[in-house]
Amino acid sequence: MKIAVSTLSDVSMNDGTSVRAKRVFELLQKNYDCTLIIRGKHRGKSDNVKVIRPSKLWNLQLIPVVLKNRFNLIYCSSDFWGFFTYLALARLLTCKVILEAHSILSLEKGYGVSNPGPVDKIRMNMTQWREKFAVKHADCVIALSSDICNYYGRFNKCIVLVPAFVDEKKFSPLESPAERKPDNDEGKTIGLIGPFVHYVLDFVYKNIDDFDERIKFVVIGACDYKIQNERIEYTGYLNDFQDYADRLTRLDAVLVAARTPTSGPLNKILEPMACSVPVFTTPVGAVGLDHVTAGEDIFICDESEIVAKVNESLFDVELMERVGKNARRTIETYYSATANERTLIKVLEQLGIIQ
Repeated sequence: MKIAVSTLSDVSMNDGTSVRAKRVFELLQKNYDCTLIIRGKHRGKSDNVKVIRPSKLWNLQLIPVVLKNRFNLIYCSSDFWGFFTYLALARLLTCKVILEAHSILSLEKGYGVSNPGPVDKIRMNMTQWREKFAVKHADCVIALSSDICNYYGRFNKCIVLVPAFVDEKKFSPLESPAERKPDNDEGKTIGLIGPFVHYVLDFVYKNIDDFDERIKFVVIGACDYKIQNERIEYTGYLNDFQDYADRLTRLDAVLVAARTPTSGPLNKILEPMACSVPVFTTPVGAVGLDHVTAGEDIFICDESEIVAKVNESLFDVELMERVGKNARRTIETYYSATANERTLIKVLEQLGIIQ
């Protein structure tokens, strides 16, 4: 059984798409001959990683890889472009093609255009056509949230929900929140996790004087939009996974001041929750998270209320510990690798795609 996991992302850099592709690849390669096909600028260091350089000829460059390897299954991790090539070759090679939908593509494109012009409308129509074609012709669609599942279910009846999941063994909480800092340190640290859009950082920059003066911020990830402020620390991109995980565990909270929904669950929310670190976000930031409850395992409030909610809640030790523990429990139950790996394999087995 030969399987390819394909993604348009460079998995050497962590974002939602690349993280999911790597997790699916790591899961499948435990029992199958698995190849990861990615877009990147550097050659793969492993024989089972095929790197396609960024180019408008992305689809054409996939052809020799598929013909040479003769895959039985191609798993497109949010790879709507590569899907067209894989579908055409699948008809010749009698292999199956799965499309994994991380979000509702056409809706996401529309969020960024408030007053679409003629060119914008053409692009949006093309996105809708490409999206519908890929979903309709996939042998199976894997959706990361119920919203995605319901939306794309109109075009393909073979659609299954397998949510975003984290390796709960790699993201584990400190034994005691007191380990985060010395007993005589009353300050709190809030993390902001990349990738960033400017308005997320702008929210903190513009409101930093309104946050309790004991609160500091750590901007984790590549960031080219910085200000000089003694209350803000920039880590830069953290290439070492363990360094990233350790920094998460030592945060008192994470802030995700999202203004537009992605329609898919955010790793920057799930990963801190796995570390028992409470997350403050907006209603659109929580879109795609089907199993969270505001006030129990996460804080959800409108952007205009975030500062007050943070100031009110962050220094309530009992509340923060309770929300943090509940967050970890939610991850273990619904968003952990343990809870979802077998589900994904079972789906593929039931479809007769793998044996």
